[in-house]
Amino acid sequence: MTPADPPTKDVALVHCRTYDEEQVYAAVERAVGLLGGVGAFVPRGSRVLLKPNLLMGAEPRQAVTTHPAVVKAVARLLADHGCTVVIADSPGAGTRYTSRNLEKAYERSGFTGAAEIPGVSLSTATSSKAVPFPEGEVMKRFSIIDAARDADAIVVVSKAKTHLFTGYSGAVKNLFGVIPGLEKPVFHARFRDPQEFAGMLLDLNTLVRPALQIMDAVVGMEGDGPMSGSPRPIGALLAGADATAVDIVTARLMGLDPADICTIRGAEERGWVRKDFREVGVIGDDPAAVTVSDFRKASTHPAAPAIPFLNRQILSFFRRQGTEIRPTPVPDPEKCTGCGRCVRACPVAVISIEEGRAVIDESACIRCYCCHEMCENRAIALRQGFAGKLLSSLLR
Repeated sequence: MTPADPPTKDVALVHCRTYDEEQVYAAVERAVGLLGGVGAFVPRGSRVLLKPNLLMGAEPRQAVTTHPAVVKAVARLLADHGCTVVIADSPGAGTRYTSRNLEKAYERSGFTGAAEIPGVSLSTATSSKAVPFPEGEVMKRFSIIDAARDADAIVVVSKAKTHLFTGYSGAVKNLFGVIPGLEKPVFHARFRDPQEFAGMLLDLNTLVRPALQIMDAVVGMEGDGPMSGSPRPIGALLAGADATAVDIVTARLMGLDPADICTIRGAEERGWVRKDFREVGVIGDDPAAVTVSDFRKASTHPAAPAIPFLNRQILSFFRRQGTEIRPTPVPDPEKCTGCGRCVRACPVAVISIEEGRAVIDESACIRCYCCHEMCENRAIALRQGFAGKLLSSLLR
C-alpha cells in the first residue's frame, strides 16, 4: 500500500443507463478523463488492486455486487495504461474465506471474464497480515489481505446500495472488503453502533488510501440492502479521488441526505468535509437528470426528518435511555433451510440451528444484521419493536 497524494473533492458524473460493455467503458473512460485521466491517479506500470463489491457472489441482475461490465471497464482502462491488475475482495463473514469459495463468487458475479483481459487476474489468495496504524482514532491495527498490502495503488469499484446497518453502502464502506472474511465479525461485535462502525471504516480508509474511486450507479439497490433489497435504475457512473465526496454525490442521486449517512457524518466530524459539503463539486453531466427522489430506504432508517435538530434530540434521548430502536432480525421458518450461513456470520454467536431452522436469541442480538446480509434465501425478516415504532411516528 502506497499513500496517495491528498485527494481533490471533485466528482465526475457521466450518464450511463445500460450495462452494454462498450458504453460502460466509454462512460468510465470519460469520467476518469474529466479528472485528468488514469495517469493522474496511478503511475504507468503499477501493480493495482481493483477492489469491487463482491459481498458473497450474486448474479449481476440482483444488483448485489459491482456489475461485471464496470469491473471489466476499469480493469481494461488500467491494463491499457500498462498496469498489472489484480481483482480481489474478501466476501462477507457468512462465507468461508477459501480459494474455492472465492472462485465461485467471482464466477457467479460474472467477474471471470475480466481475467481474459491481458494483464488482469483474479486473486484467490486468502492470506493476510496485521498492519499497525497508531494514527487511527478508533483502530490501531488492521488485518489486511495481501492483495491490498502488496499493491502499488488501489482502485475501488463500488456499488450504490442502501444498507440495513449503515444506511448506505458505497465507496467508504466497500473498503471493508480488504479485511479477511473471518475477522469481520470481530468488528461488528466491537463497533455495535453504526456511528462507531463508521469511525472504524474511516480509519481503514485513511490507512489504505485508495488512489481512485469508481461508483457503479447504473443500477443501484434500494430497500433492505446490501443483499435483500431490490434493483433500482439510476443511470450514472461516477469517479473521484475522495471516497467521502463520491459517497456524498451518490447519496444525493439516491434521494438520501448525506448528513444522515454515518460515514459522511463521521468525515464531517473529523473535519474532512464541511457541514454544507460546499467543497464537493460535480463535473460532467447533470446530476439532476439521474436523481431518484423516491429511492426506497432500508427499513432500519428513521422516518424522513422534518426538523433535523429535533430529530437528533429524540434519537439522543432514546440512546441515553439504553433503548434499542432498531428492528430485530427474525428467521422465517417457511424460508429458512438451516444452511448455517447466518450462524457463521453472527459476530456474537447468538444464532443456532434447531430442528433444521435458525433460531436467534433476541435478548443478546446486537442488531448488526449480518445474518440478514448473508442469507441467500431472504429468510431473515425484521420486526420493529414498540420504541422503534414510536420513534418513527415522532419523526414523521
